Amino acid sequence: MAIARAFGDAAITADNFSSFSKQQISADAAAKGLTQLQPFPAARSTAPMDLSTVIGAAATQKIQNSGQIVFHTVGDTGGIHSPQYQFAVADAMANDLANGACFWYHLGDVVYYFGQDQYYFEQFYDPYRDYNAPIFAIPGNHDGGVFTGETAKSLDAFVGNFCTAQPTDNPDSQGAARTTMDQPGVYFTLNAPFVKFIGLYSNTSEGGTQGVIANAQVGNAQLDFLQQQLAAAKAERASGQGRALVIATHHPPFTGSPSHVPSPDMLTQIDQACTTAGIWPDLYLSGHAHLYERYTRTVNGKQIPYVVAGMGGYYNLPGLKAGTKPPAPATPASGTDASGNPLTIQVYNDNTFGFLRMTVSSASITGEFISVDPATHKTGVADSFTLDLKANTVSNGPAAKSSVSASTAKPSAPASTATATGSVRPVKGNAKVLGRANPKASGATSTKSAVASAPVKSSAKTVSAKVKPKVTTKVKAAKASKKPVAKPRAR
Repeated sequence: MAIARAFGDAAITADNFSSFSKQQISADAAAKGLTQLQPFPAARSTAPMDLSTVIGAAATQKIQNSGQIVFHTVGDTGGIHSPQYQFAVADAMANDLANGACFWYHLGDVVYYFGQDQYYFEQFYDPYRDYNAPIFAIPGNHDGGVFTGETAKSLDAFVGNFCTAQPTDNPDSQGAARTTMDQPGVYFTLNAPFVKFIGLYSNTSEGGTQGVIANAQVGNAQLDFLQQQLAAAKAERASGQGRALVIATHHPPFTGSPSHVPSPDMLTQIDQACTTAGIWPDLYLSGHAHLYERYTRTVNGKQIPYVVAGMGGYYNLPGLKAGTKPPAPATPASGTDASGNPLTIQVYNDNTFGFLRMTVSSASITGEFISVDPATHKTGVADSFTLDLKANTVSNGPAAKSSVSASTAKPSAPASTATATGSVRPVKGNAKVLGRANPKASGATSTKSAVASAPVKSSAKTVSAKVKPKVTTKVKAAKASKKPVAKPRAR
C-alpha cells in the first residue's frame, strides 16, 4: 500500500550509537570482506527520475521560478567508530536547509563497515532525523561490501532503503518518520530544474584498487546506461532544454589521498562515452577518499571541476590521524592527466569535516565547502568556486570568513590562489601529472603511473579487518516494535 512521503522528524530521540560498544567493535574487527567485485541489481527502469515526483509539482515550479536550485552533496558519512563527527555534520546540514537546499545527493558509503540493514538506524535514520528534505544516493564500496559467510546479497540493504518501488516504511528506521526513496536503481538519472545527475555505482573496491563501473566480470549494463543517458542529455541541449550535467561516482577519478587510489580506467570508459555522445559533464562529484579535493580539468577547452567530497562524518580523515604526516606544500599545482589534458589541483583539505552547498542556475554552478567544527558545531566556508556555464571557465570564489576554530582549520589562502584549509600532500615522482595514488597501495612511484596505469585487479580488494555487525537485544526489540530507543542523543 502506498504511503505518503516523509523526510525529517524532529521529535525522535534515540541512542547516540549506544548499541555498538567498543568491545563489540574490537571483537568483530577480524571479520574479513569478500575480495571480489560484486554483482549489482538491474535497474527497475532506465528512465530518469524527476525531482517533481518527490517534492511535488508546486515546489518544483517554485524552484524554476526562482532561477536557481540549491542542494547538498557529500559522501562517506557513516559514524561506525566515532559518531560525534557524523552527528555534527548532520546537524549543520539540517540547519543549512534554511539557506534553500531542497535535497541531498549522497556520494556513497552511507554505512560502515558492511552494507547491512542493522547499521541503517544508527548511521542513517537517526543522524538525519532533523534533515527535512529528500536524500538521494549512489552506493559506495562499503554499502555493497559483504563479509565472508554473509547470506544477504550485496546492496540488499541499500536497495531496501533507497530503491524501493514506492515510498514505504522500512523496519530499519525503527519508527523514524523518513520513508524509503524510490530511485529506479543503484545507478540512475535524476532530473531537476537546472541540473541533471547521472549517478553510477563503482562497486566494492577498497583503498588500494580502482573503482569499476563495467568490465567482463560485472558486465556492461552501466556503460550502456551511461551512453544512453549522455545521448539523451545531448539531445536535450540540442532542443534548447539543456541543464547542467553532473556525473557522480563514489570512487574518484583523481585523488592525492594517502589511503586511496584514483580510478583512471573508469575515467577512460566515461571519457569515451562522453566523446561518443559529444557531451561532457559540467561537474564531476565523488567521495571515497576521506577528505576534500577540488581539481580543474580542461577537456577540449572546457574547464570541468572534479570534486572529491568524502568528509561527511566518517572519522578517519588523514590529516587528523596521529603520527608524522607528509609536508604540506601550497596549492594550486598544475600538470596534465594521463590523456594529456591540463589538470590543476586547486584545493586539498584532509583535516576538516563538512559538506558541499551547491547552487545551479542556467548561467553558473557555485560550490561552497561548508566546514564543520565537531567540538563547537560552528561552520564556515573552507572553499568556494564558480563555473561559468556559458564560458566554460572555473574561478575561485571569494574566501569567506570562517567561524571554525583554529584547531580544525587553517587560515584560508588568498583568493588569487585557492581558498583552502587543511594540509596539501606533495605530488611525488612525475609532478607533471596529478591525481597521485598511494605508492604503497598500488606500487606506483610517480603520479603518471598512478593515473595512467594503475592496475585493475581481476578480483577487486574489498573490506578486510573490518567490523562484522552485531545488534544488541535492545536494538532488536526496538526494531520489532518500530520504536526508537528512548534515550537522548548527545549533541
